[in-house]
Amino acid sequence: MIAKLKKWGNSLAVRLTKDELEEYGLKEGDEVKIGIEKVIPEDEVDLSDIPTFSETDRKASEHHDKYLYGSA
Repeated sequence: MIAKLKKWGNSLAVRLTKDELEEYGLKEGDEVKIGIEKVIPEDEVDLSDIPTFSETDRKASEHHDKYLYGSA
């Protein structure tokens, strides 16, 4: 499930819809375990692992192309 944080008083909260509560069999007061992972919007791309052309490796361009396009 992907949820958006919303302002709730001085805090931020994740709200579950009635359908989600029913799907998981949850009610007010139940304790739940939640894992959190920030979602990168589809229009943003994480480029931190892509080799750059300024690297000392002479084949950085090939590494870059393989990362983007896969093996030939």
